[in-house]
Amino acid sequence: MRNLRFGLVALALMASSASSRGSTIDDTSKFPEKVNAGTSFILTGTFDPTKKDAVLKLYLLGTNKPVRTFAGTVNPDGKSIAIALPDKLDPGRYYLTVDYQGTTEVVPGELRVVPDAVKLDSAHPTTAYRNAIGSFDFDVVGQNFSSTPEDNNVYIAGQGLIIKSWGTKEDPDCKEHPAFACLWIDPANVDQPPDKLHVVGYQAEHYQGPLSFSVDVRGIRSGEKQLVLSRMSEPGVLFWSVAIFLVLAYIIYRLVARGMRDNIIDGNHYSPFWSFFIDKETNSYSLSKFQLLAFSSVFVFGYLYVFLCSWLVQWHFVLPDVPTNFSAILGMSAGTTIAAAGATSARGSKGAGRLRPSAADFITAGGQVIPERFQFFVWTLVACSGFIALLISQNPATIQGFPTFPDGLLYVMGVSAGGYLGGKVVRAAGPVIRNIAWDKNKSEITVQGENLSSEGDFFIDGKMLPIVTDANPNVKLVVPTPQEQASDKSFCSQLKITVTPAAGLDLTTGEHVFRIVNKDAQFADIRFTVDPPMITAVVMDDAKTAPPVTPSGVDATKLLAHGKSQAIIKVTGSGFRVGTTARWTPANAKDPIDLAPSAVEFVASQNLRITLVVGDPGSGTLMLQTPNGFSAVATVTVV
Repeated sequence: MRNLRFGLVALALMASSASSRGSTIDDTSKFPEKVNAGTSFILTGTFDPTKKDAVLKLYLLGTNKPVRTFAGTVNPDGKSIAIALPDKLDPGRYYLTVDYQGTTEVVPGELRVVPDAVKLDSAHPTTAYRNAIGSFDFDVVGQNFSSTPEDNNVYIAGQGLIIKSWGTKEDPDCKEHPAFACLWIDPANVDQPPDKLHVVGYQAEHYQGPLSFSVDVRGIRSGEKQLVLSRMSEPGVLFWSVAIFLVLAYIIYRLVARGMRDNIIDGNHYSPFWSFFIDKETNSYSLSKFQLLAFSSVFVFGYLYVFLCSWLVQWHFVLPDVPTNFSAILGMSAGTTIAAAGATSARGSKGAGRLRPSAADFITAGGQVIPERFQFFVWTLVACSGFIALLISQNPATIQGFPTFPDGLLYVMGVSAGGYLGGKVVRAAGPVIRNIAWDKNKSEITVQGENLSSEGDFFIDGKMLPIVTDANPNVKLVVPTPQEQASDKSFCSQLKITVTPAAGLDLTTGEHVFRIVNKDAQFADIRFTVDPPMITAVVMDDAKTAPPVTPSGVDATKLLAHGKSQAIIKVTGSGFRVGTTARWTPANAKDPIDLAPSAVEFVASQNLRITLVVGDPGSGTLMLQTPNGFSAVATVTVV
């Protein structure tokens, strides 16, 4: 009974003390269980409405130094204070005091500030490429990250936490391309919540491409976002696209080269590669062949590039689709080539022009610039170069297919192709010279070919040949052989032209250039010689090798001794020139051997010394060729 009385007295004293203090905060006032920075709430109590402001101080639990001081507003009824926590407030456990009318009071309870929900926007870039040491660097873009680097953790689905070190870019562990994954924050964002986290040095696992990642900030986990780790760098995709394209081109070239030999045009060797461009009828570059090869090459390269981007960068294991409009371009290109061949067959070929092929052949015919060829060539270059430029300028991580050809461009290219074909149909064929021969006794030159106009002009070494004599103008110096089914009645398949002394030409020796110019100014050139090379003897000229015994019935002037080591032979004849080359076909050999230029020594126009390996006994063949393509062949017996 005595103890009960003491307790009642203590309670009364406590109540009296509380009443004397004039408490302003209700004991029943409670904080929300968890709040975020910037949250607003109400504290109930008894306040003087005439004094609006109260000073609130926020302390970390267990400390006596305020981390934030801010104001609260007394409501007009005097029964509560409206409080709004600061926006920039680190998560943690706090207690709150209220300074009001000279009295400081602790608000009952604990204030727990938790982070706002962590929100991820994306990774940047969405597809990461390997850095210089083979790891990956990328940025995480989002909201409500912590300004304290260690509070931010990046997780990858199925792998867990990947960060091994935290800090700023200048920290030793977070230097550029570290040996392990590090997360750093821009120094400017250390005092405020950043919106970007930098991850450097992440080492991908084998076959790791598309992945999902999330960020945890003090126990608050974000949703997941996608990131793709590229197998190959941007330059690597371009490099391997070019490399594979060149390998395929080389394979095709080797397949073509097996069935063909070099073209020899005016003494120049053109490898089988040029057979894709050269028009055999005129020995000039073909525009229709060029545009078909250009579009086909661009298509193959483009498909390889898109395929490698899809496979090795984006991790899409499907073959790319081909746009319909690009298929239309290829069809247009192939159709143009076929139609051009048909027009040539029906109307005749263009003029052959100069002696050797040149890039000018793409816009000229018979040495004359043709407008429709020019515009067709230009549009082909524009379309092909534009396609390649647009393709390789895209990010391999975002490329979805071929650049789109607008319908207007397809229309223009169709009109361009139509103009080119129309020009081939309506324009007159040009001269093409197949053969030429000079008769010293008659001073007569014989020219064979097609579309050779008997009404044209003729030149040798730039000097025009007269077609009538001054003594008798009715006697023509040109004897034509009309061409059957020619598009022009003056076209001939053969012309015999007598060269009179009035032409002022010395045709007793050397090489000369003949030109025919048709009525429409298309022309063709060909080189001829008045003293072609001839071989009269091929014998051993090596002191180390004994002369062979001449078998019965064998021409001793063309006889060599067999052997597997190099020997020197002497070639006698006429018409030899400095720079003459040789090709030797040993007995039983399938292919001839082109001798090095140094193996042929020019002694005189009637004498050469050649170093070669004779080979097995049998019948060999020696061919000599002058720098301008005139040749002589001799069959040699090897014993």
